[in-house]
Amino acid sequence: MAIRWYKRLFLKIFVTVWLTSFLVIALTAFVIGHLSDQQRDRDVFSARVLGQAELLIDRYERDGHLPSPKEWRRGHDDDHDHKAPRIFPSRVQITELNTGQVIFGREGSRKFRNPVMFTVISDTNREYQVVAETRTRPDLTAKLFGFFLSVQVVLLMVVAAIAALLISLMVVRPVNRLRQYTRDLYNGDLSARTDDGLSRRGDEIGELSREFNRMAEYVEQTLQSNTHLLQDVSHELRAPLARLQMAAGLAGQKIPEAGQQYIERINQECDRINRLIDEILSLSRLEQMEVSDQSFELTRVIDTLVEDFRFSAPHHPVHWTPVDYRIKGNPALLERALSNILGNAVKHTPADTDITISAELVAGKVLIRVADTGPGLSAEQLDKMFKPFVRFTGQQNGYGLGLSIAQRAVQLLGGTLTARSDLGKGLELLLSFPTA
Repeated sequence: MAIRWYKRLFLKIFVTVWLTSFLVIALTAFVIGHLSDQQRDRDVFSARVLGQAELLIDRYERDGHLPSPKEWRRGHDDDHDHKAPRIFPSRVQITELNTGQVIFGREGSRKFRNPVMFTVISDTNREYQVVAETRTRPDLTAKLFGFFLSVQVVLLMVVAAIAALLISLMVVRPVNRLRQYTRDLYNGDLSARTDDGLSRRGDEIGELSREFNRMAEYVEQTLQSNTHLLQDVSHELRAPLARLQMAAGLAGQKIPEAGQQYIERINQECDRINRLIDEILSLSRLEQMEVSDQSFELTRVIDTLVEDFRFSAPHHPVHWTPVDYRIKGNPALLERALSNILGNAVKHTPADTDITISAELVAGKVLIRVADTGPGLSAEQLDKMFKPFVRFTGQQNGYGLGLSIAQRAVQLLGGTLTARSDLGKGLELLLSFPTA
């Protein structure tokens, strides 16, 4: 089953790393910049307050009195720079330290918020304490919006994307290579092993690749041992079976006619054992067949099979429309797969049951359909039908190896074999192959 694009590991890692790194860096830069701007505005504000305080003190020492804060602020509004930061002294209090007299501002008023406090020594060596309340009116929304539209944010996005891409590739590329080796092993390439670049890594991916190599080695040895065992046992059974058939023939010549039915029964069972040995040997030989990279015509293989079955099973009409498709591999594997599938349809469907073979291109793959109009199979039977030596109730012909051999032949061609059916509506087998 193909992975949907939004579920891919690469996309998940890339988006997560990119968003996380971008937001962390951007917010850090914004906070640091905001704090820096606040400190700068506070320094500018302190300088303005100090300048005004010195003017007020000089006027106080010269005239002996000062205007009210509102009158002083009204007289200096024209000097305010509207392009400067929106920070202004809402309350200023100047106190003469020698006498404790408040010469400007209200005495005993509420506490100052975020005050700026410093001492001024006049030309007459009098000390004054100046306290000013700072009030900021920052538009954080506009400032944040402007920050995220700035050039530095674009640069942050690009840098974060490059970092996320590198991290994603570091994780996903070796995983994809391991997946390809696993797929090769599943498709019958028992010699599939990870390359040195993966197996020599010192991290978890390198350990996983080494574990894969150990697993592949075990699978190859096990399957080869089983194949050799099947071949050896089958060949060992052939000799006593042949002697048993010969002895039955000789006994049939000497036993009276009344005992011939027993001799025929012995010969029948010997034939069954012989067919079973043939199927087991076919399954073991299948693993040793050469898997070619050459392409071949699909029609040529299917035409020959259809003609053979029309001759050997005339009571099952076979319908086939030739197509102009090619697939890669050994044509003998496709012939073995389709032969077993057609043979299975002929064995397990009533006479005069139509068998239809068709081929089409679907999503870049060649899809071969083999459908019959027989009784069909249940969902439980569909799950078991490709397992070796599985026969369903009422099926006495064969030994349950035909479809297993067909599935393995399709896999060696790099394809897949699936089935679907509804009881009473026939069985459909789907063979999917990459196009040549």
